[in-house]
Amino acid sequence: MEQIINANYKKETKITDAALSRSPNAVLVPGIDTLQIVYDLFTNIRNYDTLKQPVNLVFLHGSGMNRVIWEYYVARLAEMSDNSSWFVNKIITIDQVTHGDSSVLNREKLGVNFEWSDGARDVCEVVQREFLTNHITASTAGQVKPFNIIIGHSMGGFQALSSGVLYPYLFDLIITIEPVLITHDGGKVKGPTIMPVNFYNSLKAKMDDKFETLEDYHKTIDTNSFYTRVHPEIKQRFKEFEKVQDMEGKITMKMEQRQNLICYLTLNPGAQWLLNGLSFIKAPVVNILGGVSKWCPKENEETMNRRIPIYERDVIVGGDHLVNIEMPAETLAKVIAHITIFVDKSKRVLLHDISTNQRRTKFQQDFEAFTKARVKPINLQLSKL
Repeated sequence: MEQIINANYKKETKITDAALSRSPNAVLVPGIDTLQIVYDLFTNIRNYDTLKQPVNLVFLHGSGMNRVIWEYYVARLAEMSDNSSWFVNKIITIDQVTHGDSSVLNREKLGVNFEWSDGARDVCEVVQREFLTNHITASTAGQVKPFNIIIGHSMGGFQALSSGVLYPYLFDLIITIEPVLITHDGGKVKGPTIMPVNFYNSLKAKMDDKFETLEDYHKTIDTNSFYTRVHPEIKQRFKEFEKVQDMEGKITMKMEQRQNLICYLTLNPGAQWLLNGLSFIKAPVVNILGGVSKWCPKENEETMNRRIPIYERDVIVGGDHLVNIEMPAETLAKVIAHITIFVDKSKRVLLHDISTNQRRTKFQQDFEAFTKARVKPINLQLSKL
């Protein structure tokens, strides 16, 4: 995998400040503590036909995972899009503030609240910095403007949708994989997530983060974790990335058990905000589901279908909630197919600058068309909410 990635991309690991405005208790000392995000930027180094559509992708992981689970996708995407009308321009994979390398940097600053939509704000700040072109240069003039596509699984699917609400025009296409919005909550509709004791304990039992030996670490991940059925290539990469070994040979994981549990306890009340905001998403949404998954109730998908303006459902037969890492080939094939469909029916825009006189003329023409559409001989009435 490493050889394929190095042959196709320039890989840069970057660190940046997380969004400063965060939910209460997100940090231990408000006004003092600033969280950080670690992310990888993959820039395609191969030569492509400049008339093909460039595509920027950002991948968001689910609870308890990290950015390297997507490297299976990164490695295969460059070559799998060779025969398409588009090519990969840049890819971003991110460790959320409580996960992976980000959690190591933030260890002594994290509080007891990880509002999922805060993670979406972090993502949008990174994407704006890395994907948006602020000016035309000799190398970009005349090229096709890239499409920005966000792809998220589970909690990451929630954050992909949240990004579409927070920044309606930042992403051209949103692809969710088993996104979590609605869960069984005993009839509780408003307020924070309340979890039954037995369910909390069952989750905790699969979230060991300290091990006496390397053998114990591998055995636990392989037999008593959420990752027992994960594709071996992805599982091996996950295990190597997560482990931290001390001088005595003891192992700890980068993500602390308590922060892992916090992720499962902080869906609400943020989910109510997102559910109310789904109708404001401008980008088309493709929702990829596992055919045998029962993690999310049916109301989860039904609500998305009812509230999201441009929505499509796609099912992977036999897939469970972790379909993206248990059946990555099938999931990636779906992702590529939907990107291709979107690109082929979308209008391509060339990047080019215009002179000052052209700007003035364009504004006047646009203003005349704008006012013609918005100013009409009508009687004033109270707007209906």
